Amino acid sequence: MSKMELPVIDLRLGQGSRRGELVRQLREALTTVGFIYLVGVDGYDEKELLRLTRWFFSLPLKERMKISRKSFDSECKQQYRGYFPVIPNEVSHKEGFEIGLTMDTQPPYPENLVAKIFYEKNQWPSSPSGDAETAAYFKTWMENHYQKMTEAALELMRLIAEGFGAPREFFTPLFDPHHLSTLRLIHYPARPHPPDSARDGDYVIQTAEHQDSGMVTLLSTFEQYPGLQVRWTDNSLLDVPHRPGHLVVNIGDLLATISGGMLKATKHRVIDSCGDRFSVPFFLEPKYDGNINIVLPGGSTGLTEDPGQRVNYGPWVWEKIIQYAEYKDLIKLREKEGLSLY
Repeated sequence: MSKMELPVIDLRLGQGSRRGELVRQLREALTTVGFIYLVGVDGYDEKELLRLTRWFFSLPLKERMKISRKSFDSECKQQYRGYFPVIPNEVSHKEGFEIGLTMDTQPPYPENLVAKIFYEKNQWPSSPSGDAETAAYFKTWMENHYQKMTEAALELMRLIAEGFGAPREFFTPLFDPHHLSTLRLIHYPARPHPPDSARDGDYVIQTAEHQDSGMVTLLSTFEQYPGLQVRWTDNSLLDVPHRPGHLVVNIGDLLATISGGMLKATKHRVIDSCGDRFSVPFFLEPKYDGNINIVLPGGSTGLTEDPGQRVNYGPWVWEKIIQYAEYKDLIKLREKEGLSLY
């Protein structure tokens, strides 16, 4: 492994006799750096993903706001899924569009209002120019891409489990059948006049340095748009360049905890690259009532000192996401509605 370069993991090696080699490579990378390039994801089409992402953010703001969250437009009904605009004067300077799992059945846990928020139906844009065909294609393509990312992420979880001597399907009960994973399209507009809070020397910050909160993140980057920086093992910041056909993958804080700290949830940030930037992360997340107080073999305690104590993912992640600017209004919603997390 080069000292200042993310290791490359080829998912295709897991299909045959070299699976053991892949398991070892992945464990070494994720216990040292916590970030990798991932190649060999079946059906991954970054060119079409970028084209459709640009299409969405080229829609008039009025059209995007029609599918925003209620906290940004009181006329909207959704609280969690959909579009969010740039929030003025925040360190985070981005707009986004989020979708979750498409379910043909009724959402689970109908008696739990918080769970109902997490399992909201996806919102989809219409085309103001009357191009209904493009809007329908966007929906179908993104649903298929979501499924491809889900399958790749779950295969990574199997490989990680094997790397620690756990059963291959060790993590599967956390996600089956109604996981809360999120696909987020992001547009970072240029930031010519940032607040002082968004400056770090000569750098202008678009997303502050942070660790992801969940299990694993599969990030699509694009050649024209640099800006991702990773906090390296020597505490320096490493620029992560785009590689065609490669996803950038990192470990979240929850998975790091489940591993007893052996897997590294590495800090990273996005800086302004003096122009528009696009990226598309997929966040693999457990189901609402998935018990996340588990530990991989070789780890110590999990989320609590009592390994028999149940910790459901939904209540745990609610407390995490309300720390982010685009979700802060959920605090007001909980207080207003008297929502119970359980």
